[in-house]
Amino acid sequence: IAYMNSLEKLGLSVDVLKTIDCTTPTTLCFDASTTCKFLEKKVVDVPMDSSYESSVETKSTGILGNTETKRTSKVVQHIEEWHYKVETSWCVSIYSAADIAQRRVLKLRVGSTTLVTQSKDMPLPEHKDHGPVELSLTWLMQQIDKDPQLTSNFRVNVEEITTKTPRRNAATQSAIDFANLLNKWCENVNAFVSNLELEIFRRHNPAIPIEPKAKISLGGSESSNLAKKIFNPVLPLMEPEVKEEDVQNADDTEIEHKSVLKLQSSSSEGFVLSPKDITKLLNEHVNSMTAALAHIKKTFPPDTENNVLAVSEATVLMITVHITHLCNNFVESMAYVENLMEEKLIDAIGKRITPDDLDSFVKFHNARLLSPMPQPFSHAIRCPEHTPVGLVSIESSDEDHKCIHTHTRVVSNATLNMPLNAATMLELTGKQYLHGWLNHRFEKQHKEYRLVSRARQFSAYILVVGTMTGSNSIEPKDAIIVQNKDEVMIPLLLNELPTAKEFKDAIKSLSPEQQMFARAFRSMQLKSSVFGCVVIQIKPQLEALLGLPQNALDKEMKLTQDLMELFTEYQVPSDLLSYNGRSEGVALEDKLDNVRKNVKAVTDVIDGEKKKQMDLAKARTEMAIEQRIQNLAEYDDELMLKASMAMAAPPPMSTSAISARCGSGRRALAEMAPTAGYSVQVDAPQQQQHSTRNDNIVDFKGTTNLSRTSIAKSDGVDFTLLPQLLDVAVEKSNEANALRSTIIKTKGSWLRNRQENLLSNLKCKGLGADDIKLETNKAKDLLDALSRSGSLAIESSELHVIVAVTHCFEKDIIETIIQDNINPIQKLESSTLLFASAIHGVGARDLIKDQFELNRLEGQNPLLLKRIERAEEDDELTRLASC
Repeated sequence: IAYMNSLEKLGLSVDVLKTIDCTTPTTLCFDASTTCKFLEKKVVDVPMDSSYESSVETKSTGILGNTETKRTSKVVQHIEEWHYKVETSWCVSIYSAADIAQRRVLKLRVGSTTLVTQSKDMPLPEHKDHGPVELSLTWLMQQIDKDPQLTSNFRVNVEEITTKTPRRNAATQSAIDFANLLNKWCENVNAFVSNLELEIFRRHNPAIPIEPKAKISLGGSESSNLAKKIFNPVLPLMEPEVKEEDVQNADDTEIEHKSVLKLQSSSSEGFVLSPKDITKLLNEHVNSMTAALAHIKKTFPPDTENNVLAVSEATVLMITVHITHLCNNFVESMAYVENLMEEKLIDAIGKRITPDDLDSFVKFHNARLLSPMPQPFSHAIRCPEHTPVGLVSIESSDEDHKCIHTHTRVVSNATLNMPLNAATMLELTGKQYLHGWLNHRFEKQHKEYRLVSRARQFSAYILVVGTMTGSNSIEPKDAIIVQNKDEVMIPLLLNELPTAKEFKDAIKSLSPEQQMFARAFRSMQLKSSVFGCVVIQIKPQLEALLGLPQNALDKEMKLTQDLMELFTEYQVPSDLLSYNGRSEGVALEDKLDNVRKNVKAVTDVIDGEKKKQMDLAKARTEMAIEQRIQNLAEYDDELMLKASMAMAAPPPMSTSAISARCGSGRRALAEMAPTAGYSVQVDAPQQQQHSTRNDNIVDFKGTTNLSRTSIAKSDGVDFTLLPQLLDVAVEKSNEANALRSTIIKTKGSWLRNRQENLLSNLKCKGLGADDIKLETNKAKDLLDALSRSGSLAIESSELHVIVAVTHCFEKDIIETIIQDNINPIQKLESSTLLFASAIHGVGARDLIKDQFELNRLEGQNPLLLKRIERAEEDDELTRLASC
């Protein structure tokens, strides 16, 4: 209504509104142009400040004699002036649809003035168009009801799904969008009128300065100050609930409506102002505008005078500035409502909550809500009834280093196949765990996580990370041996996939072939999103490999270290080190002594080979030195022969002198040998070359085992199907646009804290791609030795499979609560129940501890918590629960 009251002063009257067809687009247009035409050239005499006197003597024959006359003369400067006629014209018009020719002019004026300059250059272009500046009034016209009289029908439909808050709804957002467009239109119109003074009158430079009659201070603030004095009825008012006695005592006297539009019939209940109070505010708005226009008519020249700037220009400037204030107040009032709600929320909680605060609450809430409750992903690596040898965890990379919480499920002990190379397949028969990680993020705030692996002193294990390729197979990517207080930190990369709904919307416009390709690629992405982490203990597997009973190497620290060095550094076959006997009645110490002797025998051979290589290298060095000395002696003899032929026969050189010369040569060569590059080198075994050789060895026994296990039916869970089933379940739930499957990968830069010896401190070292590859080869060589190239199953192993999804909120946590009116706790509850149901393979109802909580959640999400009377084969949710 305030907009229409203001636009009426620009010519959009009641009569014009009644002729507009509100069913068609309506446009408000402002056009303006400026012309400049040369009139004439004049020469103006401008008196100067200086003057001089002259005396003239006149002779006379009369009685008085000669007379003298004095004359005072002033200096005059001749200045050329160029006179131009400047004419401006502008109009405000309105038209429907694209029928510009039938537009209706609301306000029009043509003015002119004479511009005088002292330069022959044209002060302004001969013709310049400003505009057109157009504004769509379609939304504003749609808010007007013409039957039976002009009334405003703007309202917020609180029953629409898109209505979230008084600020966040379709009606208010459309009003804000229109306010921004109207504000921009007024600024453009205001700029043209304000620049008239700058472009015309500031170029007016006559020889004799005369204040032009039409010059008025428009841009300087006369009209702007008047606009500020106009009452602004757009106010964010909050009133307490109206009491019944106040309603009964209210004055029912009708008030005259001075606005263009009338109010709809509205009740005075709640926090809404009564129609009478609103009418008073709008009447005050009209009265203040009328007073401001009356002041303009007294201050500025009338439109009838031939001036560029007159009452109409001042009116346009004042009204456009006032409309700008209306628009800004409306937008700021809506923001004020949101800020007020935000302040109330912060006051109620006592602090401004962050995603970390919500994460802490969710962990606390899930522990009370679910059974089994999520557990921290921090697993001790140990044998039964033994002290842990290390720890594997996933934690955040920030200062807190908090562990993530996952829904954990122990899976049946099915054999896991892990290829080392083209010919070797390992069989891991240890425990398997399925972890479901429900991560959440707000806006674009991606939190970083890392996989941390720690080992205790005199302990060692192998860590392998990769991707699950089936129910009983994993494709290893990287591996590392963690030992003796090592701490390895592997950064994780979380790649979020589009939701199923987003994917279907994106491929709608593609051809069938393109859609098939996209579906196949997405299926591959979902299957490859299952992250696998394998932990293999070294001591128990060494005992099985060497034919020793369990716990035999618990206190054999040096023997264990020697065995690992022989396997990793020299790739010694395990048959040379294992226990030789076959009798079961042999004492444990005798078996250990036998293994120690075998280790010593192999170590002696290696030390002998080292000494032999050292002696050979030393002999080669000495031989090279002797050869060099001999070459020098021959060179000296040749020089002496040439000298004796050129000179007289010298006395013969004695044998001792020759020996002394040769000795000096030896000493010179001996001094030169270290700098000449002679050194003794022992060829160390090449780890990478040995691994390459293993790739070419064909183990027929291992190949047979692989074929047999690949044909056999697995009793475990097919981990690669979980993301696809979750994708289908999420699409059918209320969180179709929020839950995203997440691919977990390791980054190519690791960190390792290592203590070189017992007396030194831990030192942090970065592991690049080459270092990671070298560590992976070492770990694979050790695994190859521990499994006899795949023929010996590995029992002391653990498989941790991680299926990750991310609940994404488009805004930060405060904006999600205040602007979108979304309770993130409620959303995360639904996501948690859906996700945990898939991980544990049970219905969502069976995961809730308390009956009260079950009743509460049934009202929020009845589809997820409904009772399933019978299993339906085609129901994807049932497939998900029975996975």
